Amino acid sequence: MSRDGRPLAAAPPAGEFALIAAIVDALGPVARGEGVVLGPGDDAAVLAVPPQHELVVSTDTLVAGRHYPAAAAPANIGYRSMAAATSDLAAMGAAPAWALVSLTAPDLTAEWAVAFAMGIRAAAETMGLKVVGGNLARGPHSVTVAAHGHVPAGAALHRSGARPGDRIYVSGRIGGAGLALADAPALAACQLAELAAGSPLARYWQPQPRLALGVGLRGIATAAIDVSDGLAAEVDHLCRASRVAAALELGRVPLCRGAEAGIAVAAGDDYELVFTAPPAKAEAVAALAEAVSVPATAIGTVVAGQPWRGCWDVPFDAAPAGGYRHF
Repeated sequence: MSRDGRPLAAAPPAGEFALIAAIVDALGPVARGEGVVLGPGDDAAVLAVPPQHELVVSTDTLVAGRHYPAAAAPANIGYRSMAAATSDLAAMGAAPAWALVSLTAPDLTAEWAVAFAMGIRAAAETMGLKVVGGNLARGPHSVTVAAHGHVPAGAALHRSGARPGDRIYVSGRIGGAGLALADAPALAACQLAELAAGSPLARYWQPQPRLALGVGLRGIATAAIDVSDGLAAEVDHLCRASRVAAALELGRVPLCRGAEAGIAVAAGDDYELVFTAPPAKAEAVAALAEAVSVPATAIGTVVAGQPWRGCWDVPFDAAPAGGYRHF
């Protein structure tokens, strides 16, 4: 009994703390490092932002059965969750720094939790992130990642800077993740270690946020956004934020092998970057793309007028042009 006579709350099950310890242990070196004053294990993390920099923060929630197969391998889920959140940092031109990871599950074994943490660790090592905390809770299966980065003050890229006359570029290739989504059995059954680089399954489970490209676009791009809900939808978002329109050429969209343009531009989960830049910056864009080994293809031009959306040069109706919708 407490001092005021009320029953004491039951102590949390020992298993919860054992799971947390196992996860932190599996994270290894990505749970500590540069800028981490105090990492996992306390009530909150303490982080040191570089002087004269601004903090850039984004969060993504992925829900089992909605954003990934419920029976997927835990390492796959961990990697994909980190990459999806980190792609938003790339779109802002932010250098990646830290992440918080929250996992909700109806039940949780140490084996599953450690495998999930190893997927998180693999992504964090690839993307230059430190995992500084998170949360475990019982409930429907979902993962939430809050990704943190930083930019020199005033240097962040926005969606709202595109101007008439700018060229519209997209990085990499489009449509690979859409191909993977079309093969549901393989999507659920594959293992992270077995994925062939560049394959549709790798494009879905191991997307590579264009972080170096995003950082390099500071001072070059007038606007940027990442391709998570579909290329067509993201161009529309950028146009709406910038209060411009876009003239786009479907035949110029760089496609993953086997993808069809009309379907690819509406499919989500590519995690490439769409950005705009003045024609005078074309050589700078080409030089940057070569330096970071990520192609950047011009697919259209920003124009004045309404509606504020991207208008394609040919009609296509193989898939909804609006892209992925959460509601």
